[in-house]
Amino acid sequence: MPITIKNSAGGGVTLDSTTSSNETLQLPSGGGTLVRTASPVFTGNVGVGVTPESWLSSQTALQVGGTGSISSTTAAAGSDTHYGQNVYLNTSSAWAYQVTDQASLMSQNDGQFRFRVAPSGSADAAITWTDAVKIDNTGRTNLGTGNNLGATTLCVESDTGGSVRGPNPVAISNTRGSASTDYSIIFYRANNIVGSVQTSLSATSFVTSSDYRLKENVTPMSGATAQTKLLKPCNFDWKTVGGNVNGFIAHELAEVVPEAVTGTKDAMKDEEYEVTPATDTEDAVMGTRSVPDLQGIDQSKLVPLLTATIQELIARIEALENV
Repeated sequence: MPITIKNSAGGGVTLDSTTSSNETLQLPSGGGTLVRTASPVFTGNVGVGVTPESWLSSQTALQVGGTGSISSTTAAAGSDTHYGQNVYLNTSSAWAYQVTDQASLMSQNDGQFRFRVAPSGSADAAITWTDAVKIDNTGRTNLGTGNNLGATTLCVESDTGGSVRGPNPVAISNTRGSASTDYSIIFYRANNIVGSVQTSLSATSFVTSSDYRLKENVTPMSGATAQTKLLKPCNFDWKTVGGNVNGFIAHELAEVVPEAVTGTKDAMKDEEYEVTPATDTEDAVMGTRSVPDLQGIDQSKLVPLLTATIQELIARIEALENV
């Protein structure tokens, strides 16, 4: 059924449904006759609701609405694809701001993803990017301002610079070069810092909050020697990983120093697992099974008890020496 579009003067064009299914109707950009083409192709950059910026000639871009854009190099092989907010690649091969505002960019190249961010800058000014996330084509991930994955599976960096990381599962790098101690990891609970991992130029410290301003009802420890006598240090072999070590059994230690132990003896928990792996056409079939909820020990919690025990023994020795 033909559809007629008319203007206010009575003129217009008729769209006839007799055109084949793979054809479209196009109106030339300069106006004129409505023509048919079997495959619509746009050359140059396209703006939807906006006039495109002056992009680098090797880029083909689609700008949408306010400041959104999708762009790619014109060559098919080895091309980059970019998804940007408030960015364009100018004729000087530099990323620039479309308007005065913040900017962000996700790029894909050679199977890699790269996410970059930038603070507010002036329209058409060159952008200085900060790397936020990089995922290479083997799945290794870099978080933060660096780009030094090396052979590391996950690398977290606080500033650019530093050497390539070695073959480690996880690497955390603070490359500010300051002689002072900096936080590499901070742990919060209820908006309060409860611990941290701190690094200096030569050492790493694992820190638990212990400021006097966080405490009340402070009294000296007593009876430490008797409590220490209740501990049951033992020698054992690990079942799965092997190795013979000295240590404690968690539930036994919990009877003496409960604050050093997490979890409950013989506890179980539900765990989701993959019953049938995913395929190209179907999602994985998941199931739930009951597995041990294992206890753990923080051996640093024994230090106050052992320190108080040593002090009590020293006092006894000194008393005997003074007899």
